[in-house]
Amino acid sequence: MQHFSKDEISQSLARQRALPLFNCGDAATGMQVLEALHAGGIRFVEFTNRSAGALDVFRTLVKEAAAALPDMVLGAGTIIDGEQAKAFHEAGAAFLVAPNLDEEVGAYCSRHGLFWCPGTGTVTEMVRAHRLGASVIKVFPADTLGGPAFIKGVRGPCAWLKLMPSGGVTLDEANLKAWFAAGVHCVGMGSHLVDAKTLAEGNFADLAERARRLTAILATV
Repeated sequence: MQHFSKDEISQSLARQRALPLFNCGDAATGMQVLEALHAGGIRFVEFTNRSAGALDVFRTLVKEAAAALPDMVLGAGTIIDGEQAKAFHEAGAAFLVAPNLDEEVGAYCSRHGLFWCPGTGTVTEMVRAHRLGASVIKVFPADTLGGPAFIKGVRGPCAWLKLMPSGGVTLDEANLKAWFAAGVHCVGMGSHLVDAKTLAEGNFADLAERARRLTAILATV
């Protein structure tokens, strides 16, 4: 897998405009997800640490994607402490995302020049994340916090923050337009794109079509 600097990943996410995230229990399913997203024009993807075997699955995905999808860039999400940060980075994560703000993770990423996108829910946390070296800051759960209106309110006094809402971002064009009109850097896209039903039924053609629809909408917002 190619190495990207923090700034390069930040710029790439701004161009891609959405960061899909997913988790699955085996690498074979994971590769089908990646292939479908790739077919839809997605190149940066987050695999979340939300299952007992997530590290092993991720390690295999990194190796297989490097061979089959060499321009796909994989990061790890739900990285909540320094031990997890080290393990997933060593497994090949090009970037780390979290639902929380953890200074130990921030320090690890700073030492290794690794892109870090921690989760925050207040302006105080967002500014703290920025000072700790976060290139892009996750706002989570964004819909519960107030949706696009909350983002717009934060960016009034803090327009220099690069924010990525996660939670409540859908494939609906009006929804996506509202987030970007509020000034987000990019959006996090979870189960509205890669859902449990698709994984259970193996309907990856539908996933590829949703990814294509997403990239088409994002090109217009």
